[in-house]
Amino acid sequence: MFLTTHAAAGIFLSQYVSNPTAVFGLSFASHFLLDFIPHGDENLYHDHEWRHEHRYRQAVLINLIDVTTLTILTLWAIQQQSTPSNLLVIAILGSILPDFLSHFFPFIHQRLSWLGLVRWIYAATKPTGFRYMVRFQNWIHNALHHELVRRDVPFGVGLVIQLTIVLVLLTIGVR
Repeated sequence: MFLTTHAAAGIFLSQYVSNPTAVFGLSFASHFLLDFIPHGDENLYHDHEWRHEHRYRQAVLINLIDVTTLTILTLWAIQQQSTPSNLLVIAILGSILPDFLSHFFPFIHQRLSWLGLVRWIYAATKPTGFRYMVRFQNWIHNALHHELVRRDVPFGVGLVIQLTIVLVLLTIGVR
């Protein structure tokens, strides 16, 4: 599921939960509930398909659009002023953290392992921390999405599903 969809769930939750710890935890948990819904991006990230330059560029373009939309959504939500901005940011971070940990952190380590800070963070989290969170996120996603649902929908259908979820969450959540 795209980061924008997860962020919309976090924004929705921040409208009804005022405790920062609770909104972070609920937003984090909502990530896994949303990933249960078939969302059409399963074939976008398969490593064997990245050998083709077109598939890699397509995935990068879609992710750039997603991050841009996420940024616009975040700025829009902060300007609504119905919820304190720190609570919105906490909710959004909680909702996108599982994807950050499972996709972005390993990518950074792989591509920037020459940077001392990245090596230090990787070494500091070796026995616990990020790696176990990444494994947990991958396990729960696979258990829910692959074992129970067992198939994904085409990308276009998934995009419509995700846009519908975003619109519904923002429509009923913004007060």
